[in-house]
Amino acid sequence: MPKLHFCAHGHFYQPPREDPFTGTIPQEYGAEPYNDWTERIYHECYLPNAQEGNFQKLSFNIGPTLFAWMDEHHPEVVRLIVEQENLVYQRTGLSNAMSQPYFHLIMPLASERDKRTMIRWGIRDYAHHFGHNPTGMWLPETAVDLASLEAMANQAIEFTILAPWQAKNPNLDLTQPYRIQIKNQKEMAVFFYNGFLSGQLSFNPSATENADRFVQEWLIPQAELVKKDHDQLLLAASDGELYGHHQPFRDRFLGYLLDGAVEQRGIQRQYPAHWLRDFPISETTEIIENTSWSCHHGIERWRNVCGDAPTATWKKPLREFMDRLAACIDEIFETRMREVVRDPWALRDEYVDVLLGVKDLDTLINEHAIRGLTPGQRAIIKLLVQSQHERLRMLSSDAWFFFDLDRIEPLNALKYAAHATSLTELATGVDPSDGLVRIISQAHSELSGLTGDMAFLGFLKKFEKLNRQDSFS
Repeated sequence: MPKLHFCAHGHFYQPPREDPFTGTIPQEYGAEPYNDWTERIYHECYLPNAQEGNFQKLSFNIGPTLFAWMDEHHPEVVRLIVEQENLVYQRTGLSNAMSQPYFHLIMPLASERDKRTMIRWGIRDYAHHFGHNPTGMWLPETAVDLASLEAMANQAIEFTILAPWQAKNPNLDLTQPYRIQIKNQKEMAVFFYNGFLSGQLSFNPSATENADRFVQEWLIPQAELVKKDHDQLLLAASDGELYGHHQPFRDRFLGYLLDGAVEQRGIQRQYPAHWLRDFPISETTEIIENTSWSCHHGIERWRNVCGDAPTATWKKPLREFMDRLAACIDEIFETRMREVVRDPWALRDEYVDVLLGVKDLDTLINEHAIRGLTPGQRAIIKLLVQSQHERLRMLSSDAWFFFDLDRIEPLNALKYAAHATSLTELATGVDPSDGLVRIISQAHSELSGLTGDMAFLGFLKKFEKLNRQDSFS
């Protein structure tokens, strides 16, 4: 008899809130009784879900920068999450967790080189925590293009999850994954989540008050709409913060849903990697490139005015400024680094091991140096590599997601940009932002009147002062 399978996927992520000047998160309005929103969400979501054992019940991914924050502030919960994933992996030989690009970049807007670095960093972060390589990768905002799928496939990623409207086929069978053909005879398995179920979980609090009722009134009717003579998979995807933060006590709902309610109705709990092992893909489709799950105008909210933010005219100049600044920093980086290391971009790809504490920067430099280095050369390499780290994180999607420039997310992005600029100039004497500030002057806040150039130049001045104090010491 054909069986019904159910998978709930949680995307756990928060924008980094640390002030780059201090390394700490400033006190944030509305986060009371906690200092900041990350800490509040931790207590409302990450901690209770770990205590509930939900990280062995659902499919999930955790943003590497969120993992880094928890590594520092709440290592005991990281340990619980890893232990729960490891129980699944040891029992089945496959994981219920997915990786994620290291920073939350909109991958279709990233260069080919940045795609590769972010994917490699994300895989390395995943392996560092869980002890084995991932087979799946969650794309930030599920923003997708074929080049991103190809870059993932090149790193042995086998599957991802997308929204149903990201497929060209308007008549998808949402009870099975599809094969996406990409170049060089590579392919990617894509699970298109059930939009109705995902929407009910995310935006209808009454649907998640009782797990038994959710199964009876929401889950089973979806399966009956598309009865098949073979096993069916219903996959619901949402922000992981739904379970306890956006909706209080939904960590308990999730725990019982996946460990009681579905099984009592003969529904099998499932994970994407396990489904691919047990049920070969039979159908092929195509994706609609430059689409996402959180912008119905493709990926416009991260580069321009769109219907989701019709007055946010600051987004376009911010995107242009960041992209052109990144290109200038990259040109300087490659030119100067090729004099002293074999492959500057391979060095950048492996810098994640420094971030994870696996090796120190001097060891990494020694592994890539062409010859013996002078102290001055070594200091310059360190500055340029650190500049690359800052310039990568300045492109995180968070800067463009909301409606105004004068928020912590775009201002932090401008701080990262200023830091990358200052480090590059300190190392080489060349200011990569020269001639570009006029672009960011066109970005302004409707709430405060702050302009992008005011913010960037103020941050740049502060970083230049700090860097001169700290460098070559």
